[in-house]
Amino acid sequence: MGKDKVDLRVLKTRKAIKEAFLMLIQTKGYERTTIQDIANKAMINRNTFYLHYVDKPDLMENLCHESIEELTVCFNMEVKDQDIHAIDKELFISSLDKMFKAIEANIVFFRTMLSQNGQSNFSIRLKEALKDFILSGNDDHNPKMKVGLEYIISGLVGVICTWILDSEHLAVEEVIRHLSEIHFNNVLDLLKDM
Repeated sequence: MGKDKVDLRVLKTRKAIKEAFLMLIQTKGYERTTIQDIANKAMINRNTFYLHYVDKPDLMENLCHESIEELTVCFNMEVKDQDIHAIDKELFISSLDKMFKAIEANIVFFRTMLSQNGQSNFSIRLKEALKDFILSGNDDHNPKMKVGLEYIISGLVGVICTWILDSEHLAVEEVIRHLSEIHFNNVLDLLKDM
């Protein structure tokens, strides 16, 4: 067996821990969930939990990091290499589509983290990750850029939260279409059409 191969048992155990943790956060909340609760729900013993994670905050940090990493990786690499002003509508829509598909693939995690019982600062972490991706090393000391970026990112995270909490009634394609219209048109013109 190669050194790069991860033991299937490790993957199954981590998956069971993650699923148990997310279910417990939904029902009990993060603060009231204990390691013993997680171990019981995942059908493992506490020692097995500690083989994979240092403690509950370590588990939370790992899950948040993995999910945000998957989200930023899903973006088309063409976007990262382009000037923010050069992104056309097609590339914008493609990037949003990939982002929403990545969120949808991990919907239980995002719904849990962005709910009332989830981690209170997850939306801030999501905003920072998106901001870092958009800036990708560019200077954000320009006040106009700083304000505009905050406006865009806060709105995008708000839309993500709205969609996650009501994904049964909001089709991804419709959300992406609306975001594209807002991004490439004057917001006041769009509000007049309401």
